[in-house]
Amino acid sequence: MSKLRYEPKSKASIRLESDIYPVISLYSDENRNAKFMQLKANICDLNPALITKCLTGTEQDFIMLMDRARDFIKSRFNGLVQEEERNLLEMFRQCVFGYYILTPLVEAKEVSDIKVLDYDHIVVKANGKRYVADCSFFDQTDYKDWFSRILRIHKLGKSEEYALSHCTDRKGVKDFYLRIDVQLSCITSTEKNNIHIRKMPKSKLSWDYLIENGMLTEDMITYLKDRIGAGYGFLISGRGGSGKSTLLNNMIDCIPYSESVLVSQESDELYSNVHPQIQFEHTMSVRKKDTVTDFTLEDELRLGLLQDIDNFIIGEIKGGEALYVFTTAMSTGARFFGTIHANDAASSVIRLAQCARYISDYPMETLLEMLTCTPFVLIHMSHFCIDEVLEVSGFDEKNRRLKFEEVYRKEEA
Repeated sequence: MSKLRYEPKSKASIRLESDIYPVISLYSDENRNAKFMQLKANICDLNPALITKCLTGTEQDFIMLMDRARDFIKSRFNGLVQEEERNLLEMFRQCVFGYYILTPLVEAKEVSDIKVLDYDHIVVKANGKRYVADCSFFDQTDYKDWFSRILRIHKLGKSEEYALSHCTDRKGVKDFYLRIDVQLSCITSTEKNNIHIRKMPKSKLSWDYLIENGMLTEDMITYLKDRIGAGYGFLISGRGGSGKSTLLNNMIDCIPYSESVLVSQESDELYSNVHPQIQFEHTMSVRKKDTVTDFTLEDELRLGLLQDIDNFIIGEIKGGEALYVFTTAMSTGARFFGTIHANDAASSVIRLAQCARYISDYPMETLLEMLTCTPFVLIHMSHFCIDEVLEVSGFDEKNRRLKFEEVYRKEEA
C-alpha cells in the first residue's frame, strides 16, 4: 500500500471539547424558577393579547402588566420576603421586555458576542475566545415565545420575506449598544430560530484597557496617532470578532477636530462622543407595499462627495462601496478608514480591489496602483490583538503589484 507523503503542520492534537462559560443569574435557583414559571404561565402565557399590547403600547400599559404580576405574586406566594418578590418581578420584566435568560451575558463586560442556536444551545465569545454558555431557556416553547417578543419589540418581521434581518438596540441595555441579527426557522437547516447579538460598549474601551488585554502596546498607540496626524489612511483586516471595529472606534477620536468625517455603516457600531465634525449614517431599507427602496453605503458615499468631507470611514467593506475608496476618496485627497475580512494585511488590499470590481471594469493592477496616491497603513488582527502592520510603499511596475514596508509582526508564541 502506498504511503502518504506530507509534513505535519498542526502543533497540537485537535481539541474536540468546548470550554464552558459560567453563568450565574436570577434563573440559577430551582425553587425560584418554579415560582417564576407559575407567574409566567398565569400572566404571560394565558394572556398573549395583553402581552402584545404592552410590547407596543405606552408606559402605562407596562405599569399595568407589572402591577398584575405583583398582585399574582402576593396572592399565590403569600408571605414571600420582599427581596424574593423583587427578584421574581425582575425575572418577569426580563422575560417579557428584555433579554431574559441572556441578561447576564448581555451585561458581562468581557462578552462581545452571544449566539442562540437552540433553546439549550447558547454560545458566546468572551475576551476573544469561544465558549458554550452554561445557561438555557426552559424549553423550546419558552425560547420561541421570547424570540417572537424580541421580533415585535424591535419591529422585525415574522414572514419568510424577513428570514434574514437585523437591527440595533441603542436603549435597551445600560452599558452597550446591541447589533441584533436574526435568522428565522424557515431559512435555517435545523428549523430553529437563530439570533446573534454583537455588543458595542456605549463608553469606548480605553487605550489602557486595550493595552491590558493585549490588543496593542503603548508604542503602537504612538505610531497610530502619528500616522493619523500625518494624513495616512487605514485598512483594518481580520475575521469577525477579531477587534477591528473596537480599534477603529478608538482611532476615529484621534482624527484632528478641524477635519470633517463621514461614517457610513450597516449597523451603528462606530460612534464618537467627542469629535465635533463627524456625521454618522447607516444603511436602511424602506418597504412600501411591493416596493423596496434600499439606501446603501454606495449611496451615502456618493452623496458625501458633495459635502466637503476630509475623511471617509466605512464600517465594514463587503461590496461595491469599495470602488469609492479608489476612484473618489483617494483621488480627491480625502482620507479613508475602514475594515474588511481578510487573512492577512497584504491580502486585504486584494480583497478591497475585488470588492471594487463588483461594480467596475478596472483591472486589479490599476486599482492597486491607485492606492499609492495617498499614504496607507494596513493592520491585520486576530483574537482581539494586532498581528501585523504594513505600509504601502509604492507600486512595482515590473511585477504589477504593490510594495510594502513591514512596520510590525507579532512574534509567534
